[in-house]
Amino acid sequence: MKKRALIEDLHFHDLRREALSRLAKVFGLMELAKISGHRNLSILQDAYYAPKIDGLADKLK
Repeated sequence: MKKRALIEDLHFHDLRREALSRLAKVFGLMELAKISGHRNLSILQDAYYAPKIDGLADKLK
């Protein structure tokens, strides 16, 4: 598929990062850890889980 799309620098990790970044918008940190298999939550939080402040504020309403 990479050859067909003429993409040379694409790796599994890139796809994983994209998927987890999108899932982080839907799931909380603990749920995301369960989905991804991360045991170290700080790595998961630093790399993928970055909720926007506005979204957090809306949840408090």
